[in-house]
Amino acid sequence: MAGQVLLGSCSAAVNETRQEAPMSSPAADLAAKVPDNRALQQNLAQTASQSKVIAAQPKAQLIKTANLELRVQNVEATIQKATAIVAARGGDLLELQDRVPEDANDRRTATFKFRVPQSQLDATLADLVEIGTVDTRSIQAQDVSTQIVDSEARLRNLRKSETMVLGIMERSGSVSEVLKVSQELGNIRSQIEQIQAQVQSLKGQVAYSTVNLTLKAAIAQNQQAEPLGDRLQETWSQATHAVGETTANLLRLALWLLVFSPYLLGGAGLIWLAKKGLSRSKRPATPTQASE
Repeated sequence: MAGQVLLGSCSAAVNETRQEAPMSSPAADLAAKVPDNRALQQNLAQTASQSKVIAAQPKAQLIKTANLELRVQNVEATIQKATAIVAARGGDLLELQDRVPEDANDRRTATFKFRVPQSQLDATLADLVEIGTVDTRSIQAQDVSTQIVDSEARLRNLRKSETMVLGIMERSGSVSEVLKVSQELGNIRSQIEQIQAQVQSLKGQVAYSTVNLTLKAAIAQNQQAEPLGDRLQETWSQATHAVGETTANLLRLALWLLVFSPYLLGGAGLIWLAKKGLSRSKRPATPTQASE
């Protein structure tokens, strides 16, 4: 019976640990269910009190993400410079996408994803700004200090529960009691592993900031790669081609005029005769004509 009572107490304590909020001191509830062990009660109550004190003033834990877009003259050379800068600051390259456009009139772009120690974030951004012209720049920060403190408090309480369940398992006699205690122990350890993974992930994101870098060529690929002599030659070819086209059009126009010249001359003669007739009709009458 004693084993069953302790087992029930432990199960209730573990369930309360799951349901309570991270800072609701499940360790104190667990201690209240074991009145025959005053030393353990004092220890767990002190742990719960310390958890509340720690949670009152959590240290700022910021996850920072920086976004930077640069215009550069040579994307290929700037990729190497940016990678060297991040490596010198203790960072790592997480992702790289270098897009070479199929159309020579499009601009080449490259996108990076780095992570650098948070203490080196400002210095890294200052170095990256020097290798190009800034188009856009932004930094976002997320405070996860409360999540980390709450998770660590839950871990402490779960480990206390784990210790108690192990003690109950040693005192359990029947197979059914051992199985129930083992099941509770497995649940507790599963929660511990999940919370530990969450805390490690959050701390890793706090320790290393993320930098999203975009490089864009200042001019199109064909303009960037084509030498001055080739461009001048291309301009000369275009100009001579335009002169040839204009000359051909003028010659075609002259042929049309030559073919239709009789009609044009006839029309011009008729217009001339009409104007001459109008001018005669508008002349004033002479004195001789008037007397007659």
